[in-house]
Amino acid sequence: MTGSFKQIFGKIIAPLLVCCIIFTLFYAGGDNYQNFGLAAVDSTRKAVKYVLGVIAFLSLAVLSQRVIRYVVFDGIVARATGAPVPRLLSQISGLVIYLIATSACAGIVFDQDLTVLWAASGVAGLVLGMALKELLQDVFAGIALNIDRAVRIGEYIRLHKAGDDTVAGQLLEISWRTSRVKDFYGDIVILPNSKFSSCTITNFSQPEPTSYRFVTITLDARVPQARATRVLQAAVLEALLGLVGPEANQPWVEVKSIKLEGIEYAIYYKAEWRHLVNARPLIFQSILTHLSQAGLEPAHARQDTFSPSPGHNPHHPDLGRLISLIGATELFKGLTESDLFLLGKGAHLQVHPSDRIVVQSGEAGTILYLIIEGLLSVDPGRRKSQRSDPRPMLRPGDLFDPSVALLGEAHSNTVRTRTSVLLCEMSRELFSALFRANPETIYQIGRNLAAQKRPGASDQDNEVADDLLRQMQHYFADSTGQNL
Repeated sequence: MTGSFKQIFGKIIAPLLVCCIIFTLFYAGGDNYQNFGLAAVDSTRKAVKYVLGVIAFLSLAVLSQRVIRYVVFDGIVARATGAPVPRLLSQISGLVIYLIATSACAGIVFDQDLTVLWAASGVAGLVLGMALKELLQDVFAGIALNIDRAVRIGEYIRLHKAGDDTVAGQLLEISWRTSRVKDFYGDIVILPNSKFSSCTITNFSQPEPTSYRFVTITLDARVPQARATRVLQAAVLEALLGLVGPEANQPWVEVKSIKLEGIEYAIYYKAEWRHLVNARPLIFQSILTHLSQAGLEPAHARQDTFSPSPGHNPHHPDLGRLISLIGATELFKGLTESDLFLLGKGAHLQVHPSDRIVVQSGEAGTILYLIIEGLLSVDPGRRKSQRSDPRPMLRPGDLFDPSVALLGEAHSNTVRTRTSVLLCEMSRELFSALFRANPETIYQIGRNLAAQKRPGASDQDNEVADDLLRQMQHYFADSTGQNL
């Protein structure tokens, strides 16, 4: 017996038992059921008869209402439609059942003429209908909304009408008179059903729960399209991964228009509406971060003319920018300008297309990678260790697998490109040249590497640093066999 079945059974067991007991008394006792307690008093017999009759019909009404609500609506109908049944339908069904039970009590228990009762009710209903016109409009509008099934409970919608404010959010409830929508600020907006049904309704959850949106940004025309696509796609994907999670769809970039100040790019992305409403500010924030990392900025009106400097390459950051990016990493913290210049001058910039494995877990390598532009994913290898990078994504400014180039270890993770990426590759030969030019740098880089492997370790705990330094000195022994 499942938990839901137990819950439904608990709701209907009490009225079921009452019905069984009352009707058993009627059946078994015949005309003698009223003799219990005060059989000699005729008025008491009538009172007991009326009480038992009313209890019988009311208990039957409660049983019927709960069976329809919990078994039919919340069980059969909800499973068939895949959505919860609106509360209004349960309320209307309950009202009809109790009206029938009341009529049965009046006609059977109290021996009243139902024709006169319904005639009087019709006149009273006409008077009430004229007095409660707006209320009845809301009620019947709610009934129409539930029958039409244009929107369902839990779906994301937008209501708009000329002259009124737009309401967007998740539909929580359609009751007798009002509908409740939870907007994206967390507030509950309550609308009369008549006004709700008169609005133009945009349903973002049908026919499928995902929608397309796009943001635009203008970049300088001198930025190559391939580079702009790489930077913008990675920025939007990183924002979506933070909102949606690993199942985020890959965005794509198109040229929207050509303006005097530059090229306007449109970045299209797809997600559920509950994510889309909060996506724009996070996407723009991520775009600015990635542009800054790449040394770019949004275009603006210019008065000057462009005269490229010698050796200028619009596809890659210049040498000064590359040196700044290398020096900003924790691994190369404390190196002199001449040391960073040697690394930047000897590094190799390489573009990798999307969905391409850059390094494979377990394979040997001699290159340290610095991400300049783009986004990569990390898949932990079979040989997990404490040194494995736990981050699922690598973004601009990150280094991966320094132990491969500095200690001769194998790659601990498989790294795959999620977008097109621009990588700065620093080889073992480049580090060997650096250590020969300035032997002190091996000590500084060794301390930085130890701090990365043992974050928060005290200054007195130098065992890891000393061990790493010995490994580096052995790995970078010169050709004559002498250690640096």
